[in-house]
Amino acid sequence: MRKSTRYDRIFTGWIIGIIAPLIIFLIVYQVKYSEMNLSVYLRNIWQMKIFLKILSLCVFPNLGFFFFFYRLKYDMAARGVIMATFMYAFAVLIAKVM
Repeated sequence: MRKSTRYDRIFTGWIIGIIAPLIIFLIVYQVKYSEMNLSVYLRNIWQMKIFLKILSLCVFPNLGFFFFFYRLKYDMAARGVIMATFMYAFAVLIAKVM
């Protein structure tokens, strides 16, 4: 039987899985398009119909967090990251269908 830690919780993994793609999105914006206002940038990528594609690519770092938690044997936190990733996937799927 393994000892549970305070970081081995679904909520911890879920929060990291939700926030990490947003941080990656903002980093990409700051590095490449910082001369443009964020609202203008978001409007432009929405009009060009690439917002969902960019958001889908920003979810890839969740894979690293999943393997990090899995390696530490934080199974519940790894589940939280997967849950957040699926939430992003369903949101993108619903947005593409509508």
